[in-house]
Amino acid sequence: MSAGPAAKQMERVARCFDAKGRLQRWPSKRSEQVLVLWVVWSQLPDDVQMSESEVSAMLRGWHDYEDFALLRRDLCDLDLLRRTPDGRIYRKIAQDMPEEARILAERVG
Repeated sequence: MSAGPAAKQMERVARCFDAKGRLQRWPSKRSEQVLVLWVVWSQLPDDVQMSESEVSAMLRGWHDYEDFALLRRDLCDLDLLRRTPDGRIYRKIAQDMPEEARILAERVG
């Protein structure tokens, strides 16, 4: 990987995860937050209906970052996760993962 701006950003975002791939901290830049959210999204099960408590339990189980509700809301805001109007059922939305997010997910996973 080159030492350009994208590589530097990838390094900064990778440092948000520990050696086991667990999210430890939330980056301050929105572009870096979006990369983190793609990594989180990649860990969600495909084609499974989940309750809010199940999604929250998964996020808490996979990540040491304490604000799992922020992760859940941001995943919905980016349309990576959808919920029914009553908020009872969540489902991961199939997306083509951006290349840099895929590389990051492989690196920290």
